Parts: sequence; structure tokens; C-alpha cells
Amino acid sequence: MNVAKPHTPTLAEAVTERAGKLYQEHHQNIIRHTDQLFGWLMICQWFFAVCLAIWISPLTWAGKESQVHPHVWVALLLGGVLTVFPVMLAFLQPGKTSTRHVIAIGQMLMSALLIHLTGGRIETHFHVFGSLAILAFYRDWRVMVSGSAIVYIDHLMRGFFWPQSVYGESNAPIWRSLEHAGWVVFEVTFLLISIQKSLGEMFLVAQRQAMIEFSKEEIEQTVTERTADLRREINQRRQVEAEVRSSQAQLAQAQQIARLGSWEWDLAANQVWWSDETKRLYGHKPEDEGSPMEICLLRVHPDDLPRVNEIMADSLRTGKSFVCDHRVKLPDGTERVIQGRAETIFDSSGKPVKMLGTVQDITEMKKAEEALLRSEEQLRQSQKMEAVGRLAGGVAHDFNNMLTVIGGYCELTLAQLEEGSVMKRHIIEIQNATGRAGALTGQLLAFSRRQVLQPRVLNLNVVVSGMEKMLRRLIGEDIDLSIAVDESLGNVKADRGQIEQVIMNLAVNGRDAMPRGGKLTIQTANATIEKMLITRDRTLKPGDYILLMVTDNGTGMTDEVKSHLFEPFFTTKGIGKGTGLGLATCYGIVCQSGGDILVESEVDAGATFKIYLPRTEAAGQELAGSELKKLEQGDESILVVEDEPAVRILTMVILRECGYNVQEARDGVEALHILRSQPPFDLVLTDVIMPRMSGKQLCDQIKLEMPKTKVLLMSGYTDDALAQHGVLEEGLSFLEKPFSPEQLTRKLREVLDLKVEKLANCKAGSL
Repeated sequence: MNVAKPHTPTLAEAVTERAGKLYQEHHQNIIRHTDQLFGWLMICQWFFAVCLAIWISPLTWAGKESQVHPHVWVALLLGGVLTVFPVMLAFLQPGKTSTRHVIAIGQMLMSALLIHLTGGRIETHFHVFGSLAILAFYRDWRVMVSGSAIVYIDHLMRGFFWPQSVYGESNAPIWRSLEHAGWVVFEVTFLLISIQKSLGEMFLVAQRQAMIEFSKEEIEQTVTERTADLRREINQRRQVEAEVRSSQAQLAQAQQIARLGSWEWDLAANQVWWSDETKRLYGHKPEDEGSPMEICLLRVHPDDLPRVNEIMADSLRTGKSFVCDHRVKLPDGTERVIQGRAETIFDSSGKPVKMLGTVQDITEMKKAEEALLRSEEQLRQSQKMEAVGRLAGGVAHDFNNMLTVIGGYCELTLAQLEEGSVMKRHIIEIQNATGRAGALTGQLLAFSRRQVLQPRVLNLNVVVSGMEKMLRRLIGEDIDLSIAVDESLGNVKADRGQIEQVIMNLAVNGRDAMPRGGKLTIQTANATIEKMLITRDRTLKPGDYILLMVTDNGTGMTDEVKSHLFEPFFTTKGIGKGTGLGLATCYGIVCQSGGDILVESEVDAGATFKIYLPRTEAAGQELAGSELKKLEQGDESILVVEDEPAVRILTMVILRECGYNVQEARDGVEALHILRSQPPFDLVLTDVIMPRMSGKQLCDQIKLEMPKTKVLLMSGYTDDALAQHGVLEEGLSFLEKPFSPEQLTRKLREVLDLKVEKLANCKAGSL
């Protein structure tokens, strides 16, 4: 079974159908408006009819009495009947077919009434024509037929029965009605033609409106579709723009993080465009955008500008990549290091037209590279010091043992020789050479920071003042020595002998820098470092320091010399005039004391050495007086533990000559056996590094088993070796090799007396 598909009207059919609806709606609106028009018109006609009746025949006489003329009542009553019903329909049911036919009938009868009231005057007959013309507003030929028929019937009936009310004559021939009918037909004919033409125009208008509506719908649909397309395009464009803005923001952020900017130079227009990061790096303002390259290069440091121009010109000429590190000077005066990279773009003829490039802030990278170079230099310096330190430490023990034996026997021999003997002078020279050999070993250990220091709380004013006479003899009479000390100077904790050696070395260097004489100034002062101070491989923390300055007005130094000043074995003196260890020794001593040395010098402008040592609030300790020539005596029992026979024998000889009861042991194990098998000793003098048992292990065992026995450790090894054995701990007594008989007996007496003092204090406290 075939199902018929629903018919889809064509555009012409749809337009025709829509035009018919519009035509009907328009015609119906005209009819409703015409109904309302006749409603008001008929009310006015009724009022006009009554007024006309009153004006034409207001009164009629019957004898002596007067009364209202019947025409007035006819106009009032009959006119009301003809008016009220049509008017009600016009306002209550406008647009209906019955309404307009009733109005047509009523309107024409009202015309007949007016003709009657005037006695058939010709002027009132024109009302008929006017009424027909107004009825033509309905544009309905049926209404025209209804109105014309009523007029003809009225004229025919009244003309037959009451001709005077129609024609104004009592005897009117029949042709008069035909005459009137002819005029009506004549008018109605033209009105019908007009109505038909108007209806045709209305339909054409309806067709045009229908076409416009369909066109409008099509246009609206097209506009809607296009608007939707535009909206999609706009949304896509907005999305793309948002992605571009996001990418640009991410790129700008990435450039800011990397401190990397971009730029473009249009060679033809000589205009340069930058990214935001490039503007920030070079300190450009927004209004500088598009400036010539010459203006842009004004930010480049004047010393670097020729090199930048040369590399850029070469890139434009040869097409090579532009790579150049240069400094820029910002408007606020700060300087940054920038790395520029660019490529030149050429046209088809080989002419450069554009240059595209990037700039990156490498200031921190350069600083890191410089710091790395400094670190490498410091590492090399440390390696040199470590190598020499190991060499010094390797020979220090045996060398110091030999120097101890040589020096000890020299001093014992001198005590037995007569004054003025040749042998005594020879022994003195041997003793002096031994001292110089010991000092050389001390210098090697000092500059490598391996020397065992014995720090005390010192006042540098006392140290400098105590050296004044010796320094004047040392530097000679042609050099003016000036000493300026700060009376309110604080204290430092350092080894007095080592500080004296520093001052002496600096004074000698100053003297050598002034071969024709000059002025040497030594100053002390309190100093405060506000922020971290980094010099070479040292870092001085903020805090209070004591400043020791040694200044000369000699030949000065170049930057190259200053860069190697504290290196071991570096010297500017001739062959045989310097070891190259003096300043290295000073540097080692000062650094080991927790300070640093700064140097200020220019060629032919002298030099100033500034030594910073940490300030301490501790009270100063009394410095030992001049060495006594007589050995300290005693009668206590002492056990000497030493693996080197020569040193052990010398030590026993010295102590026995001073009255001590002395026994010996070759190592810690033998010493411990003796201590356990005999009455307690007053003191054990032991070497630190020995086979089988070290001196520190022996010391710990003595404290555990024999707490009343005092221990004095001695060694010629460096502090690294001693630190490994725990000798540098607080509370341990230590004697450094090489030592003289006087140093030995004084240190021994110091330890023994300290023990007695403590016991006395304990007894006093118990009372």
C-alpha cells in the first residue's frame, strides 16, 4: 500500500496562500474601522436630523395653541430607531456581515428621513450619494447593493404614496423615481469599479507583504545562520587570541625567568623593536620603541661599544652569526653583563634587510665563572700548601727530634764551658744554627697552617711595644719607624710568638721595599665588619675585630704581584735574598688564628698590610717574662716515655741535672708496666706518636688508673697528626719539639706547680 507523501507547497503557492490571509485580515480591519466610523457618523446624523427638524418646523398651530411640529418627533423618534440599533452593532459586533448590512440599511433610511424632513429638497438628496460613497469604504459590493436597493424602494414607495416628502411636489410623475434610481446606479457603478480596483490593489499589497515576509524570513534565516557562523568565528578567534595571549604571556614569563629577551632590527627603516624583557634588561622606555640602532647602542658600556660595533658590522657583511658578550649601563647606574646573539636576514639579491636576535643577562653566570676561577685558584693554592705541609709534616718529627738533641746538648755544654773559650763560641754558633733550622721548620708549618699554636689572650699594643727596640735595630737607621696604638684597643686570642713573627716578617718586607730609606708605620685599632667580607679563600663574618696595619712608602706592587703574594716560595727578591716563605708564613699564622690579611698597594705608592683578628671580651693573661738562664729545679719523680733514644737520653740527662728522680720507658706499653709495678710517679713526660701505644692512649689509661699522676705530652709532629690522636683537646698539657733544656724545665715546672696549686685550692675550699 502506497502512502501519499504530504504535499510541500511551492514558494508561489505559499506566497499566494499568505497573501490571501493578509488580504482577508486587511479587509476585515477596514470593515471594522468602517463600522466604528459609521457608529460615530450615525450618532452625529441623528443629532443633525433633530436640529434640522427643530430649525425647519419647530412649532405648529391649532387655533390659539401651539405644539411641537410632528417632524421634530419624527426626527427624534424615528431617527433614534434608525440610529440606536446600527450604532450598537457597530461598537459591539464590528466586522460582522450583518452589522455592515444593518448599518447600510440604517444609513440609507437616515438619508430618506433627512429628505423627508426638508420636504424633498434637492440638497438633502446629495446625502444619499455621500452615504453611498462612505459605504464604499467597506469595499463590499454586497453592501452597496443593499444600500442602493433600500434607497430605490424608499423613493418608489414614498414617491407613490407621499411624493411631496421625496420630490417636493404633490404630483410627481413616475419617471422621477427612475431618474433618482439612475443617478444612484450611476454613482454605484463608479463606486463598484473603484471598490474592485481597490480590492485588487489590496491583494497586490498583500502579495508584496507576503513576499516581503518570506524574504524577511529567508533573510532572517540567512542572518541567523550567518550570525551563528560569525559567532563561531568570533569564538574561535577569541579562543585563538586567548591562546596567543597565553602563549605570549608564557613566553614573556619564560623570558623573564631566563632573563632572555628578543629584538628585531629593520635595516631599511633603521628601527629596532624589542620584547618586554629586552626593554627591562637595557632600561628602555616604551616610547623608545622603534628607535634607530645608534640610540639603542647608547646603553652599551663605552669600553665595549667598539667591539660590539665591529662584530655587528662583520655579521652584516659576511652573514656570520652575531655573538658578543658586553656590558650595559642602565639609567640607574648599575651595570649588567649581556650576551647578544643574532642572525642576519638577506633578500634574494644578497642585501641584508633584517637582523633578528636575542639578549640574555649573564651577570650572575659571569660572577659564578669568576667565583669558579677563584675557587680553582684557591684549590691550586691549597694544593700547594697541602703539598708543602705534607712535606713539612713528614720531616717535622725526625727533624725536630734531631734539633732537640742538638740544641739540648749545646745548652748543656755551654753551661760547663768557661766564658771566652773558643769552644764556647763554636757551640753558640751551633746553637744559633739549630735555632734557625727550628725557625725554618716553624715557617713551613706556619704557612701551611699545621703548626701547633699556644694561643693566649693578648693585647696587641703590648706585643707591638715590646718589639719596638728590636724592630728599630732590624730595619736600620735610614727608615723612620712610627708606632700608633689605640689606647682603647680590645684583646685577641693568639700565639704571641707567632704574632711577633708576623710583625717581624712584614717589617722586613717593608724595609726591603725601601732600599733608599723611608717610613714604616705600625698601627692598631678596633674595627667592625658590617657585612660578609670575602677575600681569596677566606671569609670574614660580620663582627668586631682588632686591626693591625703595617704601612710602608716603598716601591709598591703590581696587581700581578699581589695576586701571587701569599703563595709559598713566591718572591720578587733576587736569588739567595729570600725564601718566599715570609708572607706565606704570615698568611698561615693569621688564618690559623681566625683572621685574614688584606693588601692595598700601587706601584711607587707603597703598601699597606691590614691584619684582622677576631676580638675577644676575655681578660688578658700575663705574658711570660724574659727567659731565665738558670734551669728550673725540682725533686719530683718523673717517667720519661720516648721511642727516640737520643731524645730520651737527653731529656733524662737534663732532668737529672735539675734534681728530678727520673726513669725511662721506650713506649707506652713499657711505661704502663712500670707505672703499675712501682709507686705513683708525680709526672709522666711522654711522646705522642709511638709504636704499640700512643701517648694519648697512655694518658687516658693513667687518668683512669692513676688520677693523681700528671701527664705532659710532647711531639714534633704537625697539628693534623696530633689532632688524629686527640692531643689538641682542652685540658691537656703539651710541649712542642724542638725544645731547649730551659723550655723543658720551665714547662715541666709549670705543670707540676699547677697541680700543687689546684690541690691547695681544693684543701682551702674544704676548710
